[in-house]
Amino acid sequence: MKKSIIFTALSLMAAAPVFQSCGDELKPYPWIVGGSGDGGGGGSEVPLTMDLIERELRGAIPFMLNYSHEPTGTWAPHKYQYYRANTIDNYAGYWTTTKANFAFGPALPTLYTDNNGYLGGPSDNQIYQQAFNALTYAADFVDEDGKPDNRPEWRAIALIVEAYQTHEIVDFYGVCPFNDWKTVKRTTPLNYQAGPEVYKQLFADLDEAVRILKERQPSPDDLRRVEGTDQNKTCTNWDWRNWVKFANSIKLRMAMNMVDYKEGGTYGSGEYEKPFDSKSIAEAAVADGVLTDSDPRDIAYYSNQTWTSCLYFITNTWNDLRLCASLENILKHFNCPLLNVWFDENSYPIKNNVGVTAPNGVYGVRIGLMMKDTGNADTGGYGPFATLSARCEYMKQPFFKRTEALMLMAEGALRGWEMGGATAKDLYERAIRLSFREWAEDIPNPIYSVAEADALADEYLSQDELPAVEYRDYYDRTNDIAGRVTIGVKWNDSDSKEVMLEKIITQKYIVNFPMSAEAWSTYRRTGYPRLFPPRFNNMAEVDTELGIRRLTFERTSNNGTEIDQITELLGGSQTAGVPVFWDVNSRSWGRDENGQVIPNNNL
Repeated sequence: MKKSIIFTALSLMAAAPVFQSCGDELKPYPWIVGGSGDGGGGGSEVPLTMDLIERELRGAIPFMLNYSHEPTGTWAPHKYQYYRANTIDNYAGYWTTTKANFAFGPALPTLYTDNNGYLGGPSDNQIYQQAFNALTYAADFVDEDGKPDNRPEWRAIALIVEAYQTHEIVDFYGVCPFNDWKTVKRTTPLNYQAGPEVYKQLFADLDEAVRILKERQPSPDDLRRVEGTDQNKTCTNWDWRNWVKFANSIKLRMAMNMVDYKEGGTYGSGEYEKPFDSKSIAEAAVADGVLTDSDPRDIAYYSNQTWTSCLYFITNTWNDLRLCASLENILKHFNCPLLNVWFDENSYPIKNNVGVTAPNGVYGVRIGLMMKDTGNADTGGYGPFATLSARCEYMKQPFFKRTEALMLMAEGALRGWEMGGATAKDLYERAIRLSFREWAEDIPNPIYSVAEADALADEYLSQDELPAVEYRDYYDRTNDIAGRVTIGVKWNDSDSKEVMLEKIITQKYIVNFPMSAEAWSTYRRTGYPRLFPPRFNNMAEVDTELGIRRLTFERTSNNGTEIDQITELLGGSQTAGVPVFWDVNSRSWGRDENGQVIPNNNL
C-alpha cells in the first residue's frame, strides 16, 4: 500500500517524554498524548516507508515494558513512578511509598485516600501510536516504486505488543477504550469496552499473531529490523519461535486470571472461533509452547546494562520507595536467601521516637501510613529502611518471567488441566530452582554462585512447618502486626488443594519479583499471599482487609461522558472497591474471628 500518512513526532521516536509522576502535575483527560482528529494524530504529512514502520515497532517493543521506557529505549523513571511505583507496587506489597511531599504535585497523605492526586487513569497510550502503522499497513504494504513489500510478521509483533499492555490495563482499571486506542482515535468521547470484550479481542489477536509467525517464520536478520542488533536488547534472541512462546505465555496468564469467570461464550470468528474458557485456552497455549526453564534466561527480558533501573533510581536516588513490610515478612518467614540478594541491611541507625536503636537488618514499611516529611530522606524517619541493593542497580527487567509460566502451569496442573504432562509439584519446584539460579546469573556480585543455587534450593524446598513471623516497625512500634503466613515450602500431597494453591501463589509471588502487576492481579484473584492490610484506609468504598480492587478514573470537567460510560460498564460504580470482571470469588470470602479474610478458590 503506497500511502502518505500523518504521524506525530513520537512515531519517529523523537518526541519529548510526557512525564506524569509524583514529580509532575497530573495531566487531565483524555489520557492520551495530545493532538486532534482521527488516525495518526497531529503532525506533518510524510510518505510511509517500511523503514519507518520498522523503526516505530522497534520503539514500541521496549516501551511495552511496564511503562518504564521511552521509545528510544532509555529508562523512564518518572513514568514508572506514576504508572507503577506510587500505585501497583504498593498494592502488590512489594514496595511502600515513604514520602508525603514531592517537588511537584500535591501532598500524598496515603495511597489509601480517594482523589489523592496520583490515581487519575492511564495517561499514556504511546504504545498504540508506535504500533499503529505495523498493525494497519505492514501486511499488504507496497513501496513507493509500486513493489509489494508485505510484512505480516510486523503486524503479528504489533498484535503481541498491544496485547501485553492492554490486558494489564484491563486488569488494573476493569475497562479500556481498546478499539479507539488501536486506531489512535483523537476525537472525544472515546468508547470504552468491558473487560470480557477486550479479553476476547486480545485472545483472537494473539491467535492471529501466532498463525502469522508460524507461516512467515521471519529470519534472525529480519527480526533485527524491529528488535535491533544489540544482543542485550533483543527479547527473543531474534527467533520467531520465542515470539510465539511469549504470545502463548500472555494467553496462559490471561486464561488463569479469568479462571473463575464462568459466563462462557466464544471469541474469534469463522474457522478461528474458539471457546472463551480458561481451561481450553490455557491447555492450548501450553501445548503450543510457553516460556519454561528449558528456554534461555534472556528470553522476554530487556537488559539495560548501563542505565540504572527505574526501581533503583526511585528507591536509591529519589528515596521515594522502601521495601514493603509484606514482602519483608514473607521472605523472612521462609528464610529466603533472596532477601539478602535484593536488599542490604540499613546503612544508618533506625531509631524510634524515644531514641531506641534497632539492630541492623533488612526492614520494610507497611503500606497505608500517614507519611511525614522528615527533612532528610536518607537518614531520617523511614530513610534507613531497605532499598534495592547495588547488585540490582542494572538488573534485567522482565517482560515475562519463565518462573511465572512454570507457576501458572503448576496451578493449572493442580486444577486438573493438561500442562505438558508435568505435575503441580514438579512445576512448582522447577520454578523455585530456576529463580534461585536467575539471581546468581543475572546480577553483578551475587551473594551465591550458580553452583550453590541448587543446594540452596534443596534446603529451601525442604522447609515444612514454619512459624509465623511478627512484623516489627522499629521506627514506630504502633505499626507492628502479627505475621499472617503460616505455610511451609515443602510440597505435601496430603495438603488440601487450597493449601497447595496458597503454596504455589506465595512462592510465585517471590519468584516473580519485581513484577508487581502480575502479583497484584493474582493476589486479588486468589487472596494469596497473605499480605498485611494498609495501616490507615481512608477510602470509604474499599474494604481494608481486601484492599483496593482496581485503579480508578478521576472525573474532571471534560470527561463526564467517559466516566458515565465507565461507571455503567463496571455495574454502577467505579470506585477502587469495585472488582474487575475476573475478580469473582473475593465477593463471597468469609472472615475469621479476627476479621481476616479466608480465601476460598473452589478447588
